[in-house]
Amino acid sequence: METYPKKKGFYYIRICGDSEKDKAYLLDYVKPLIKKLFGLDMGTYQHKKNKELYLTIGSKDLLFTLKNYGLKSGNKIKNKACIPLWVFKSKNHLKACIRGLIDTDGSVIPITGRNYPYIWFTCGSPTLRKDFKKAMSILGYKTSKWNFNGTPETYIGSKKLIQKFYKEIGFSNPKHINRFCSGGVVRSN
Repeated sequence: METYPKKKGFYYIRICGDSEKDKAYLLDYVKPLIKKLFGLDMGTYQHKKNKELYLTIGSKDLLFTLKNYGLKSGNKIKNKACIPLWVFKSKNHLKACIRGLIDTDGSVIPITGRNYPYIWFTCGSPTLRKDFKKAMSILGYKTSKWNFNGTPETYIGSKKLIQKFYKEIGFSNPKHINRFCSGGVVRSN
């Protein structure tokens, strides 16, 4: 999420995702969630050349509400984005936060030689990666680090912990649910 306070009192909030892979998540989950939580309808814009889909709204009240809850506006790396302290006080809040981070900055990817996918979190913000690892530890998950082409990543590689993640935290992004369920971790009854 990026927020842009403008000079003339216009406050702009934009949520971006892949126009193909994240479309269902943005339109069927995030947009209705914003409506439910804040009573606001976000506009939709699809970039004409890039595969980018944006949910947008101009709202000073929403911007200041999000800031009040500890969310920083602008570039998450430059602004040292982190998980707000109040989230660490509740395991339910932590689970919801982790689900959101995986839904947006995570992936479910099969690993060569394994019959199940790993759950990955990729983020360029060192403070957010540190908080993610701390939150996962509090929730009872062992994570490992990986650095692929200079991009720091954190992942869950234990099949038992991956199954636990799916049952206790889960996903809201359909692309992760589909990859996870087709990856052999979830058994059909």
